Amino acid sequence: MPEQRTRLTSEQRRTELIEATLRALVTREPERLSVQEISAEAGVSSGLLYHYFGGKDALVAAAMESAADKMIADLGAAAGEGALLGRLMAGLRAYLDHVQLHSVGWQALMRAGGSSGLAVLARRVDAASFELILDSLGIDTPSETTVMTIESWLAFEKAACLRWLASVDIERAVLEQVLVGSFLAALQAAAGADPALAAGLDRLTGG
Repeated sequence: MPEQRTRLTSEQRRTELIEATLRALVTREPERLSVQEISAEAGVSSGLLYHYFGGKDALVAAAMESAADKMIADLGAAAGEGALLGRLMAGLRAYLDHVQLHSVGWQALMRAGGSSGLAVLARRVDAASFELILDSLGIDTPSETTVMTIESWLAFEKAACLRWLASVDIERAVLEQVLVGSFLAALQAAAGADPALAAGLDRLTGG
């Protein structure tokens, strides 16, 4: 008798298509990805893709949102128990894991501008990273100096990750070293103008 395929629920089918899109996005930019490629990756007809998502753009947006949600959840999980610097390092590693695993999709997020759906997702990821840093510093209400310092470092982090992905000569361990060193240096430079930030830096480094 021919083997019968398990009938998937609508939610399971949507998840299957999203996961197939994320796999396809490992090597293909969103704008270059075709409905046929996604359908082939998922092992379904193009008609089924249109049935569940209405088209490629909506499916790609759902896939990117799924990846962003996973990144934000992992960043939140990193902010658990333990030494503050260890929690911050765990968050950084969780971030880099996603950058490495979903490099094409992450680059599309980081380069998105304006009020597009991708730009909104990018701002959500930035906000989650910002909150993790504040939590690590033990700061509830940041000063403008602290906001400036963290936002500037986050911009540096993105630029460094983009360079890392574009170069075969930069090892991940080196990237982590540069990011941690630059982060602590930025905090140290701003701490003289912000007592709360200075106290947060002491807590972070165990000083």
